[in-house]
Amino acid sequence: MPDVDLIMIANAEELAEDWESIRQGYFLGEHDETLLECVEQLRVARAAVPPDPDVTAFFTFGLVLMYGHAATEAEPKAANEATEALLAAASDLAVANGACGHEIHPCDESDVDGKLESFEMLLSLLAGESEYEWADLDYPDQEPAGESRWRCPRNVAGFARWAAAAIR
Repeated sequence: MPDVDLIMIANAEELAEDWESIRQGYFLGEHDETLLECVEQLRVARAAVPPDPDVTAFFTFGLVLMYGHAATEAEPKAANEATEALLAAASDLAVANGACGHEIHPCDESDVDGKLESFEMLLSLLAGESEYEWADLDYPDQEPAGESRWRCPRNVAGFARWAAAAIR
């Protein structure tokens, strides 16, 4: 099994750019192939021992970012695989059994699709190669001390469920 951390760190910026260009509709590569590569990397990340929640979140958010393509233009098999990967990520035990102190997550807000504008910053933070800080994404007055509500497993799961429903 490949070292997911190494894969992600080695090409995180390129992946994020490809996913964003698919979202924006100007990607020149193979859309479905890129979507399915993200599905596979998410599977690898979820199977890693020990799992790295940031790596899993990175690839989950990658699929969320490409949901529009999966919902409208992808071959049915690719769309199905993306949906199944998103639903599997949303049902991880860390989400089901985890508690957090966040009153609200970005996935709970009314303009979920509009939140995709923040994903470039989010993906760079998850990859650990960012000029930004988590506080740049969060609302400090609403946060309990500790982890960002963006990287919270409940938020990752919420976006995954939302994207899976939109694809279906």
